[in-house]
Amino acid sequence: MNHCIRMTGPHREGQRPVWRVAVVAGEEQSPAGIVYTVHSYGRAAALSCNMARDRRLYLHLEALPR
Repeated sequence: MNHCIRMTGPHREGQRPVWRVAVVAGEEQSPAGIVYTVHSYGRAAALSCNMARDRRLYLHLEALPR
């Protein structure tokens, strides 16, 4: 089972855009734990980079700044 860190967004959630960061697993890329919701692209990017480095996993970005 291949794991990686995936950052997606921006998603519409209420009035503000959000970005989501999670460890994903398998072919279907389903979350393998907590999905973090962040209200800033910069913070989401920093979180995903830190998670990838700490866990020694590949970082897959599917996010754009707003």
